[in-house]
Amino acid sequence: MSQEPVTITYSLEEVLARLEQKIDKQSEQIARIEATLQAQQPIIQKIPDLAEKVGELKNWRQIVIIALTALISSSITWVIRAGSFKP
Repeated sequence: MSQEPVTITYSLEEVLARLEQKIDKQSEQIARIEATLQAQQPIIQKIPDLAEKVGELKNWRQIVIIALTALISSSITWVIRAGSFKP
């Protein structure tokens, strides 16, 4: 069984027109992606600032925990010493 090759002929104009259409579609998609990225750019630029603020909040939380622990410890010690202000 021998198969003969199939020959398909297109005009060069048709091929170029189809290529142009595909390129136009790709260009439109790229333009939409660029627009989306440009719209998100201000949000992306805020990420380092937000990370720094979260770090600052963690520091404050640690300071508050230390202060509360010290306050509770001193209160317990004061109660154990019978609640007097004598040294």
